[in-house]
Amino acid sequence: MKNEFSMRPNLNFVISEPFISLDEYCRRTGICKRTARQMCKENRLPIRKKGGVNELVEINMLALIVEAASDYHITMQA
Repeated sequence: MKNEFSMRPNLNFVISEPFISLDEYCRRTGICKRTARQMCKENRLPIRKKGGVNELVEINMLALIVEAASDYHITMQA
């Protein structure tokens, strides 16, 4: 049986919470709330779809991880 080795590293991500509140995201990243809200308006931060205007804004952490992994893959190919 032939062994094939890949130069591509295996990436493992652990996501404890798929969605976190905007306040918690700001606390974890150190980004001010005004900047994070602007990033949401500009679609630079993926959020959970809201049912109404006054609902809690939740950041989609899974989408951020997938985006980071795809950016890493593109960088490794270049």
